[in-house]
Amino acid sequence: MIDIFNEVQNFCNRNYYIDVDDKIPIFLCSIGGHIFNCINKCSRCDFDPDKLPPEAFAIHDCPLRHDRAAVYTPMSRLADTRINILIRGPKGSGKNVLIDLFCAENTGLLFSANAPYGEGFKTMVGPNSVTEAGMFGSVNEEGDVMGRPLARELCGGFLCFEEFSSLTDASKKEHSMDMKNQMLTSLDSGRVNKGMRGGWVRYHTRYTMWAGTQPARFELESGLDRRFFIIDIEMTPEREREYKIAQNKQAAMSSEERVALAEKIISLREWFKNRMTLCMLEPPTGIIFDEGFENWVLRDDVRSFEADLFRRLAIGYWMMQPEYSGGCELIVSLDERLEGILNQSLSMRRSVMDADLQLIKSSYWQQDIPKSTLVKEIARIVTGGDYQSAKRWIEENLISKTWYREFVPKSARRGRKGVVCRFGPPNDDSDGINEPVDEKEWG
Repeated sequence: MIDIFNEVQNFCNRNYYIDVDDKIPIFLCSIGGHIFNCINKCSRCDFDPDKLPPEAFAIHDCPLRHDRAAVYTPMSRLADTRINILIRGPKGSGKNVLIDLFCAENTGLLFSANAPYGEGFKTMVGPNSVTEAGMFGSVNEEGDVMGRPLARELCGGFLCFEEFSSLTDASKKEHSMDMKNQMLTSLDSGRVNKGMRGGWVRYHTRYTMWAGTQPARFELESGLDRRFFIIDIEMTPEREREYKIAQNKQAAMSSEERVALAEKIISLREWFKNRMTLCMLEPPTGIIFDEGFENWVLRDDVRSFEADLFRRLAIGYWMMQPEYSGGCELIVSLDERLEGILNQSLSMRRSVMDADLQLIKSSYWQQDIPKSTLVKEIARIVTGGDYQSAKRWIEENLISKTWYREFVPKSARRGRKGVVCRFGPPNDDSDGINEPVDEKEWG
């Protein structure tokens, strides 16, 4: 039996990778979640050549296609278990190293030259610039989808971007204004649905996205943060020195060690292909989450919309275990390693997603500010000038905090009274709010 978590970590150690111990497991869980998603959803294939006319876009020899019913349908809906990953880190922090480890052409652990012929996963490190039509498709005068848009081409595979800003920047251009909305739905349910003058672009896709971004370019429009697992890479002078030492060791590696590592890549690829095949041939019949995992999700620092992300992570984790038994229910329990992965990923997510929250909190602490002004400031600082996203950001990030309140001040003056936003502990004053507050939260 091969423990893929230990095997990939040992491979990284032999290659002198720095600061990947807490990040590699998330990628492996993402692969497991991807496999389970195909088990759950690929019976509804939009690209089955046996069900399409000869001229239609089809994906031939797909190893993920099947005709079985879905096995995971919470709330009577077809659940999606993909774990999309966004890696945030400064220049030289190794974001691309993590993506290339799995998906680089010829050397990636998931790369398969025969993927178009039904062997292994499709992988692609995407272009540095892409339009909305290039990503999701457009139609010609006859109403046919033109070209091979990435979301269709990589269905069932892993689509990577070394710089996520290539997508977010495209959404600000006139020819790609719909990029954000299409990405929201394609990363969530897999649905792409566009009504155009020449006809419809309509299909479902199952690609998983991995991308990197620099802190200065870290922009997640409202809703995208719910589709991504966040990996944070911090750089310090000590860690930068470790990177340089590792580069010296990598350059001085003997030819024998390089050959041994190349052989290891081949064996790891074989493991991933075999696990995918085994899972597709002997899928689980359902999922049972044990009490330990459910209690972890109920932690106060796990937000309600994040619970499903961590549930997907746990599913992927158990799909990648050394002993896999299909034909029965998948038991998702909280063992020591999974709990460590969950805690580490939650910590990274909090440090990234709460950075803007802490900035706004510290900037306006113990101040009253008109809500119209606050929305404009958040649009300027957080949401890249998007006024509507700024209002949603307030609802999602501030409304639930005990140190933030909105009220209409009492005044004898006539005219419309605007909403005022108060940052700080509540007290007895004109707003009439006397709510208790935990000093640890606002102090």
